[in-house]
Amino acid sequence: MKNLWKTMLLSLVIFAGFGFINKANAAYSVNPNQIYTYEKMAADIKGLAAAYPDLIHYKVIGKSEYGRNIYAVSIGKGSAHAYLNASHHAREWLTTNLNMYMLDQYAKNYVSGGSINGLPARTILNQTTIWFTPMVNPDGVTLQQYGTKKFPSSDRSALIKMNDGRTDFKRWKANAKGVDLNRQYDAYWADIEKNTGRPSYMNFKGYSPASAAETKAVLKFTEEIKPEMAVSYHTSGQILYWNFHQQGAIYSRDLSYAKQLGKMTGYTLVYPGPNPSGGGYTDWFILRKQKPAFTIEIGRYNGETSLPLSEFGPAWEQNKDVGLYIAKESYQLMRNRAGNAAEKTAAEISNLVKSSKSLEPYYSTRVKSLAYLYIPDTFMNIYNQSDADVKKADQLAASLPEPYKSAAVKQIADAKEYRLRAARFIDGIRAGDLVKRDAGILNTSIQKDVLNAQTVAQYETLTSQLAKSEKIISRVYGGQYRDLFREKYITPSKIARETVIFEISRYLLLQEIQQLKKNQGSPEIIQEKTAVYHRLEVRSVKIKEEGNKLHPGMYPDLPGFETVLDQMAAEILS
Repeated sequence: MKNLWKTMLLSLVIFAGFGFINKANAAYSVNPNQIYTYEKMAADIKGLAAAYPDLIHYKVIGKSEYGRNIYAVSIGKGSAHAYLNASHHAREWLTTNLNMYMLDQYAKNYVSGGSINGLPARTILNQTTIWFTPMVNPDGVTLQQYGTKKFPSSDRSALIKMNDGRTDFKRWKANAKGVDLNRQYDAYWADIEKNTGRPSYMNFKGYSPASAAETKAVLKFTEEIKPEMAVSYHTSGQILYWNFHQQGAIYSRDLSYAKQLGKMTGYTLVYPGPNPSGGGYTDWFILRKQKPAFTIEIGRYNGETSLPLSEFGPAWEQNKDVGLYIAKESYQLMRNRAGNAAEKTAAEISNLVKSSKSLEPYYSTRVKSLAYLYIPDTFMNIYNQSDADVKKADQLAASLPEPYKSAAVKQIADAKEYRLRAARFIDGIRAGDLVKRDAGILNTSIQKDVLNAQTVAQYETLTSQLAKSEKIISRVYGGQYRDLFREKYITPSKIARETVIFEISRYLLLQEIQQLKKNQGSPEIIQEKTAVYHRLEVRSVKIKEEGNKLHPGMYPDLPGFETVLDQMAAEILS
């Protein structure tokens, strides 16, 4: 008993220890009220992932021009994706603070079941995954915050030159190669205004679009996660860009989202006019993906430098629910898109199963008499086409969500039933033609009144095929159609067989008696089989009489057969 209590106490201590660890991890917090460096961001990303291992994950999506990691961080468990990025521009690193604090606060509200401005974190993050790239431009941010001391000494003079000879880098926007990353995206790139034409602290669009390592990483990552909506955070001015050559329904859709974001943040919507300068991530996303994207400029205008930390508090209050809103709407967009795609696929499936439906008359309503028991070329063409159509419909249905999938499966099941009935009709015709052929061969021998080993073989072939054909024809759809099959194929074949059944039976019995005598078989068995033979002689006459009453003239006398049998009997039974 003492050992049991010790074990229980140890278990409680271990359990309590794990509980403490979980609480300690969950208590991990991002401090946004500080100059937020690349190193601090990397540490916080790893800390958050450790604190919320089932909710937050991160990956390195590329390297900067100077080899710093470009991180992407996800929060959420849903299949819909939303994307937020920050610090395309070096001096705008306060947007990284904002992204990282969103991760922190959204995770805490997920765990607690809380909401932010009425948006329930757990519900939204179970439906959607929000991806963040909190610092697109780690080299530029590092240069803006530290100057040249964190860069190779061999490159420092070039950096100062790009900064117009200044050693103070507080105004720096570009990456550390002098390329403005938010002028790098291939969206009207050739038309970008105020390009410096050479590497500079700001406005140099590069020598070609998507040439910077950071831009390549973001583009590749976007293609990987396929977000429904995107937000790029910049500073400053408390304004919101949303429009880049949209038209029609897409324009109306994006304007509606922009107005809601404007209402949430209190920021002013910017209408850039008919010829906006392109090159930004938002421009590219709108133009290439035809999906909503927004550039949100936080903070009051502060000139050519970074925002003071005092701007973070107001910016957070204005933007704290933006990520959840974008996630919620991304989920709805995915559902709408999935629904539209599902409707299109469902319509395609409906069209594909039409070929199977069109088989129906060929095996049912069209079949009005024996003359219709054949397989037209058009019937076979449709049947063969329907096979490919049903297989394709099956493949399409596999990817459909409910309730589209259930409806499609029902349609496909009906199509398969049409095909099955058609197949049984086709099989019935083919089986009927075979038994008709075999009956015709035997009838030729009957007409010739010839009884020999060949006639017996023909009889046995017909007997075997008749059994197969009856089984196949019994599966033909519809009692009235099965009756037509029997009238055309089974009944004439049975008559042909029954016409000679007793003659063939006697012929085979005589051969059996002959073999018994040859092998000196039992006299009693030979006598018994001889008696059977004589009974068959009598029965043969009676069957022909009864058969001719039902089918006049179909059971003829066969004197040639009888002559052969009499000769065999005289020889074998004497």
